[in-house]
Amino acid sequence: MNREGLNVTTSTLWDQTRALAVRILASMGSTEIVMESQVRAPIEAVFEALTDHEGMSDWPGVSAATLITEGTPRNGVGAVRAIVARGLTLHEEIVHFEAPNRYDYTIIKGLPVRHLGSVRLRSEGEIVHVEWKVVMSSRIPFLAQIVGKLLRQGLPKALEHVKREIESDK
Repeated sequence: MNREGLNVTTSTLWDQTRALAVRILASMGSTEIVMESQVRAPIEAVFEALTDHEGMSDWPGVSAATLITEGTPRNGVGAVRAIVARGLTLHEEIVHFEAPNRYDYTIIKGLPVRHLGSVRLRSEGEIVHVEWKVVMSSRIPFLAQIVGKLLRQGLPKALEHVKREIESDK
């Protein structure tokens, strides 16, 4: 017992348990996905294909994709695209655009998540390395993990589709 009459061990144990519970709850609401691909094509062609918002409607799992607000340039910062996948419509805004090396986007409507997607390209000779990273969290337990699982299934198919399309055009 301390001088205030509290059991320090119980108080400390309570604080540690509470801190652990906060960490567990926080992890229930967040996820990170990283997908990679290699494409044999000029980096500009790969970047153009990945930032062609309307062209995403041809990707596996995407039933429609439209550009609803033009950015600067057209598909760059400020552009908002509507993506329909699995019956769900998401509005995504481009928040960073650095052609032909990187673009970042965030979901602004359609899911109760905090989200940042980042697509980065790096050229090595005739090969372009593509890294697609998504970080998201939600106050709804496990929602981010469920969406993450769907992305882990869909993103490799999308990247493979883009790769086939570009490499067959050569």
